[in-house]
Amino acid sequence: MRSMLSLVPQEPSPRGVSLSGIDALEARLEEAERQLALTASLLARKQRECDELADALAQQAHRDALTGLFNRRKFDALCEGEIARHARYGASLALIMLDIDHFKDINDRHGHLVGDDAIVRVVRALVCQLRSTDALCRWGGEEFMVLAPHLDLPSAVQVAGKLCAAVAETEFGVAGRITCSAGVTALQPDDRVADMVLRADTALYRAKRNGRNRVEAWIDAAGWSGSAASPQAGPRHLR
Repeated sequence: MRSMLSLVPQEPSPRGVSLSGIDALEARLEEAERQLALTASLLARKQRECDELADALAQQAHRDALTGLFNRRKFDALCEGEIARHARYGASLALIMLDIDHFKDINDRHGHLVGDDAIVRVVRALVCQLRSTDALCRWGGEEFMVLAPHLDLPSAVQVAGKLCAAVAETEFGVAGRITCSAGVTALQPDDRVADMVLRADTALYRAKRNGRNRVEAWIDAAGWSGSAASPQAGPRHLR
């Protein structure tokens, strides 16, 4: 007598593939999916690493290595942006250029490590006097720029005086007493970045020529009408 099991219809395997073959295909598919998920995870991690590296390189491109301040390239971009903002909204803008007095003498007497330490301490003194909206940049060597949005020239002159006073009151160790000179200008119609920098630099040169540890301001081509004084004495008008 035939077995009852033989009477139960058997479901045929698709296209003649055995059940064991289907199980093997499913296992391979699961393994492929697992490998794909692992690859996607590795790619995501590599992408994060690349993004972090790109951010770090961007920071290096726009930051001064010694002080961490914005560098000259970043200053140009910031200044262009503020000039464009002025053209659109009419906001005032001032530029302060500072230079450490007799800095070469510090390097010559005490070496560049002491000079570097002096620059870092100067930066700390300056940062404490600035608003969060101001941009302090290392222009090069011992020169710094302060881009001050929403400040007119008289206000910027006062800020420059405070900056110079803060440096003069800072302890510099073996480097001794250090002072700064400053040149100040305000944005004028049709100004470019180079125009503001030239006027601030000219004002700074005048401060150096007139004895250092001073603030000088350039108003317009008609003449000088800024301040010239040691920070301790406070600013006074000059012709």
